[in-house]
This record gives sequence, structure tokens and C-alpha cells, in this order.
Amino acid sequence: MSNTQDTLIEITAIEKWFDRTKVLDKVDFSVARGEVVVLIGPSGSGKTTLLRCINHLESVQGGRILVNGKPIGYRTSNYRLVEDSERNIAIQRRDVGMVFQRFNLFANMTVMRNITIAPRLLLGLSEAEARERAEALLAQVNLSEKAEAYPHELSGGQQQRIAIARALAMTPKVLLFDEPTSALDPEMVGEVLTVMKDLATGGMTMVIVTHEMGFARQVADRVVVMSKGAIIEEGRPDKIFGAPKHPVTRALLNAVMH
Repeated sequence: MSNTQDTLIEITAIEKWFDRTKVLDKVDFSVARGEVVVLIGPSGSGKTTLLRCINHLESVQGGRILVNGKPIGYRTSNYRLVEDSERNIAIQRRDVGMVFQRFNLFANMTVMRNITIAPRLLLGLSEAEARERAEALLAQVNLSEKAEAYPHELSGGQQQRIAIARALAMTPKVLLFDEPTSALDPEMVGEVLTVMKDLATGGMTMVIVTHEMGFARQVADRVVVMSKGAIIEEGRPDKIFGAPKHPVTRALLNAVMH
């Protein structure tokens, strides 16, 4: 995908090492505005690391990442990329919401405060504005009645829906999901996937790491398959699930869908 107005995420030849292990090997990856991209692949293939590099939770050792046309985590100095200040990185991250496997809610805060704290601190919203936004988002995830509850009083599925509302409160350009249902009991998976399907229908740009292949088939505009730190195959869900070309993709789908 070329770097046009419609490209929201543009990743060029990124490399990532953990000690002597190369976990991302010159990966090229782009996401269009409004696109839903699902990353799949065997464990250890680099999916979560790629996701975390997009909002600079992990730094990279080579290549570049642009979100909305701007580098994230780095600035140019003397024609070289150098790591940016924490303050600037925090500003850049406003465009990139992240929903984690383990919810990461603040245990000592009510649901309402969990959702309103970042918009107040980082976006400068008044308490009334932040609260109004939070109430609308709680209605969107069907949890209006839980505004004054604490995270420990909620089920895993409810906590994850609150985490999605919290990410949306910053009005991000893109939402990143790192296996958002893998820590949930099976009966709670559906309620989270329903919220994500609604977001996809509403045009939210999303990059999702998941093992939920049925969900991927339903919501993805494009499925990207990773193995050993590289993208080995990508395409429309019907192509990837119906006629995978790479033997790793075939083995993966055989393992999870039978």
C-alpha cells in the first residue's frame, strides 16, 4: 500500500531483537483508514511484538513506523532517527488505542474514573465532558449500570468491555487488540467479540491479534499470517481460510479449525 492519505499505519522494514533473537525481520506492513486487519500465526511468530511496536511499547532496531503520517517513538536528528521524549511519545500515542489481553484496568478506581482519567489528563477535558463521553461509551458496550463499580466486581468479559471503552475515550485513530479474548472464560468471549464487530461495522480502524478464527473470518478486511518474525502470507479472509498458499498457514488452520 502506498503512503497516501488513506494509509493510517505505514511500517517499513522494521527489525526487532530481544538479546540475540531476531523477533521481527524487516517487516513491511500497512493499514488503511477504516480497515480491519487480523494478525494470525503460530506462538512466537512476532504478532504481539509487531502490535506493541506500533505504539512504541517496544522500540525497534531498524526501519520506521508512521502513524497518521508521523513517526511514532522517534524524531529525526541530523538525518538520523533518535528516540523521542516520553512526553512526545505520550502525545503520539493518543492516536493509537491499545486493548490488552489482561485488561490492565486501575484496580483502585471505579469504572467511571478508569475511563475519564486519561481524557482529563491528556486531552484537557473537563470532568463534565469526560463523564458525558464515558457515559456514551458505557452505553455503547452495554455496561451503563457499572459506572460506579470497581474492576474486581466485574466479570472478565465486563472488564474487557470497559478496557475497550477506556481506549475509545481517547478518540484514537486506530485500536490495537492483543488477543483480547484469550484470558476469558468461553461464555464471555461472545460479548467482547460483539462489541468489536460493532466497532468494525462503524468503520473503526483495527489491528487484531487473535486465535478466534471464526471471528477473523467474519470481521477482517485482510488477514496477515506471520511466522518466525516475518509476514509469510496475506489476503482477504476467504482466500486465506479457503485456499492458504503457505504450508505454515495450512498447518496452523488445520490445527485450530479441526
